[in-house]
Amino acid sequence: MQRKHLLLLFQFTALIFLFVLFSCKRVKDVVHIPPSNDFDIILVIGQSNTHQGIGYNWVLDAPDDNIKQLGRFNEYNYKVIEAHEPLDHFSRLENNIGFALTFAKLYKNKYLTKGRNVLIIPGGMGGTGFSTNNWNVGNNLYADAVQRTNYILSNYRSKLVAILWHQGESDVGNPYYQASLDSMIVHLRKDISGNNDSLPFILGGLVPYWVDGDSSRQATNQIIESTVNRIPKTAYANPRVPFVIVKPDNNFVSLHFDAAGQREMGKRYFFEFRLIN
Repeated sequence: MQRKHLLLLFQFTALIFLFVLFSCKRVKDVVHIPPSNDFDIILVIGQSNTHQGIGYNWVLDAPDDNIKQLGRFNEYNYKVIEAHEPLDHFSRLENNIGFALTFAKLYKNKYLTKGRNVLIIPGGMGGTGFSTNNWNVGNNLYADAVQRTNYILSNYRSKLVAILWHQGESDVGNPYYQASLDSMIVHLRKDISGNNDSLPFILGGLVPYWVDGDSSRQATNQIIESTVNRIPKTAYANPRVPFVIVKPDNNFVSLHFDAAGQREMGKRYFFEFRLIN
């Protein structure tokens, strides 16, 4: 009986030791490792395909300690917080992801220097475009993107490294789409970075299955793709190369990539970024 009591006492003491050891480690992590305020900024703007890809995976889409976002909602508005999916786009949805976190992880592994963090500024909103007066110079979403990016540039040791754009579905049939898109790119570079014409601006192609179903959609996507021939330091993330991105059921929310497609688009955005950076 005495031996049994001694064994129980030993087990209890070991558990207490492990608890204290773990607690001390957590306190050390929180208190003694200050967060970095040096940011490489990635601005992500456009409409729903910036962030509404259904199929969140807690492993593949896990946050990263060196990747933050600029919060938007409630007490986190204009606060630097963890970049966890869904990111703080205007029309975020649970169980949905975009391409930005995949891009940011690849950027971190290739370009991020010691002591710095990646900061994503999410600014996408579903159903928006130039014809709906959201993204023209001075419109509400354009102004939000400029204000949030300039806020970080003014208050933190930071630099804007890329603008990632995915939009076009809402402007199918808009005869002024090309002029509006080009004007936005030129003015956005000026209003954020001060006439930095070399700031990488990457545009993503629309969902191939959805585009192929209508000639006016094809015309809109062609405008997006051909931006690289009109404006320097732009690139096109092609959803058809090296293979066509599809879903198990292409008719399910046909104009959206799913989560797997979003991750693949993140890789393609990054591939193009490396070519023009």
